[in-house]
Amino acid sequence: MSKRNENVSLSVLLASAVVAILLAAQVNVKPAMAGDYTIGMQTKVRDIVQRNRAVAPGLIRLAFHDCWVKGCDGSVLLERADKQAEMDAPQNGGIRGLDLIQAIKDTLSLDDSTVTCADAVVYAAREACNVLSGGNIVYAVDGPGSHKDTNASSMADAGALPGPTASFANLAANFNGKGFTPRDVVVLSGAHAVGLAHRPNFEARLTANANEISQKYRNDVNVISNASPNKTAHNNVRDLDKAETEPGVLDNNYYAANLGKKVLFSSDFALTTDGAALNNMTNFKNDATMWFRLFEDAMARLSRLPAQGADVLQVPRIKCNAPNPAS
Repeated sequence: MSKRNENVSLSVLLASAVVAILLAAQVNVKPAMAGDYTIGMQTKVRDIVQRNRAVAPGLIRLAFHDCWVKGCDGSVLLERADKQAEMDAPQNGGIRGLDLIQAIKDTLSLDDSTVTCADAVVYAAREACNVLSGGNIVYAVDGPGSHKDTNASSMADAGALPGPTASFANLAANFNGKGFTPRDVVVLSGAHAVGLAHRPNFEARLTANANEISQKYRNDVNVISNASPNKTAHNNVRDLDKAETEPGVLDNNYYAANLGKKVLFSSDFALTTDGAALNNMTNFKNDATMWFRLFEDAMARLSRLPAQGADVLQVPRIKCNAPNPAS
């Protein structure tokens, strides 16, 4: 082989190696959506979430409660003087993280003025999932301006949310109305591995019999929630232990807890009453990776539920807790 041919071959090999390295780097980085919600944006949001880790479970709940009601539109953030907004509904009792959403929007808006309050809700939930799962959960979300803000919020609309005492059949029907499957009910219920619950939402469980709830767990929850100033208890049984060094880990532990009759909501226990759901829970308990991937997919689809209604805006709200003034 001539020296010229050797040089050409060497150049080709070097180029191939560089391409392979770049592709590998892209796989490891796993951007949310290339060129849209950038790595830089992810880092900024994740830093805010990490510094407020105790509120992170509330950010996941916030996204579900926003997107499930007329799509991802930031309506759950809006305040009304007559106290008839979504946030005032019983279903949204104890909702947290509202101030962080404004902080996230303001931070990202310094670089991109199209960022909406609804974008900030979606991005906050994504990074909360990532932080609480130790980096195991990463999913694609659309870029700034993709999630349109609305100027309207009504307490009545919160009725679209599934209730804490719903049967599995009711949960499945509710999810079907949003284009989600019965398996998605089981997958997304895994988010109850983190967070707090308010006693009115699990009061009925405190008198349930041994066939439905571990009696020791029931008694512990009763004592703990009575002692709490706000009548709350951790969703997950392991977080009731004050010796727990790192409470609030988003993983498949929820399924072991549910199968052990150690869950707060009647709607959680309802998953054990359906054969297919019970089988899914067993699979997720035994295979964390399977659950992580399915949870990523479900959260990505949740984050794409489009804003609906005549009050949807074409520009971001200035303040996330208030409608834009009439022009």
